[in-house]
Amino acid sequence: MPHPHDDRDRLFALDGLDARSAAVFGAFMLAQRLHHQLMLRVLAEQETPPGQAICLRILAVHEGATQREVGDMLHVSAPTVTAMLKRMERSGTIAREPDGTDQRVTRVRLTPIGRELERCLSTVLATRIGRLLDTMREADRRDLARLLRDLADRMSGAMDEPAAATAAGPAPARTHAEASR
Repeated sequence: MPHPHDDRDRLFALDGLDARSAAVFGAFMLAQRLHHQLMLRVLAEQETPPGQAICLRILAVHEGATQREVGDMLHVSAPTVTAMLKRMERSGTIAREPDGTDQRVTRVRLTPIGRELERCLSTVLATRIGRLLDTMREADRRDLARLLRDLADRMSGAMDEPAAATAAGPAPARTHAEASR
């Protein structure tokens, strides 16, 4: 029986898409799926849902972010971030408090429990990710990071386009900074 990865280029051979683009997209999708599965496994070992793990990391870097900013950084809707933050507040990992100058704004902060959990998760993830990438040559890691950032910028720009425009064909690339405005 052939290995499932042997057929991956055919999976993404789409009408109107050149073979090289299909191969790149197939490799990206495979890496993304495997990364997702690995992260789910690592986080399950730590008994932490993936969304909460990312939220903890965001708050470690952006202490006191508003609830809206957290939602924007997670790319989730307001009701989704509200529900997640309620669960995290009940578990004692975060605290939500009104902003000191604008009572309409809610700030989110890590509690000591949340800070310790985030440190633990960061250590575990750094070890796992290091095992995957440390064996790559420095130049390859640098090129891969540059290419993935460029792809992310293109995806970010595509998210701002109406669905009809995306279906009509490629749009000019936008930088992440342009897409964030």
